[in-house]
Amino acid sequence: MNVNLAIRVDPLVLMPHAFLDTSKAWLSQLGEAHHDFAEWWAVPRGPRDAFVPFSAREQMLARLQADHNQLSGELPGGLRDGAVDSVVLTNAGNEKDWARRGKVALFLNFAKGQIRLRIGKVEKVYDHPGQVLWSLLATVTKGSRVRFAQTNVQQKVGDELLLYSIHRAPFLHREYLGWMGYVDQSVTAAQVPEAARLERQGNGTLILATDFLDLGNPAAIKQANKVEMSLVDLDLLPVIDPSLR
Repeated sequence: MNVNLAIRVDPLVLMPHAFLDTSKAWLSQLGEAHHDFAEWWAVPRGPRDAFVPFSAREQMLARLQADHNQLSGELPGGLRDGAVDSVVLTNAGNEKDWARRGKVALFLNFAKGQIRLRIGKVEKVYDHPGQVLWSLLATVTKGSRVRFAQTNVQQKVGDELLLYSIHRAPFLHREYLGWMGYVDQSVTAAQVPEAARLERQGNGTLILATDFLDLGNPAAIKQANKVEMSLVDLDLLPVIDPSLR
């Protein structure tokens, strides 16, 4: 089972030093949630490249510049000159540890207001994956920066490789919540009675749809779907593709 925790924040166009400072604040929160996420590296750009420690600021600045130059050549007319588009990090400094920790990939794209954390084979990496993900979600949604968060699940069921958002979500034309997430509004148990857990977080609410989102378990899927139906009734899962209505 692979999971993808996606977080939406207000977009920010940042120059390299500000980009690293903003990234550092997010990484610090992830490290608070679990010790596996205390250190980070930029992933190699190719088979001959090394992992770049995030703590090595000059090396990271050089990496951001190289990525910016490549992107500018491929997509001219994008961000203003010198601004950073995005970076991909992982929580291991070598291939062996990277595989052992679930081939983690953290995508930071502040220009689009998107942060995504992918963990592969999460049920094999952690004895209690739901607790780890909930801790990560609860930590990064502190403060007023986060507008929405969702957790997608990719899992092989029989001979099929399924993705919750495509194969199990009740509304393909709307945002989904998935396994767990965050909405920027107060939600009560009376409003979403099917949720396994609700917890206030600042002005919003953390929502655990089901204890374990197994895409091969009809009961878990039904529970997650009912949670999303309730959120739609509250107008908290907006339409993202009207053509699929």
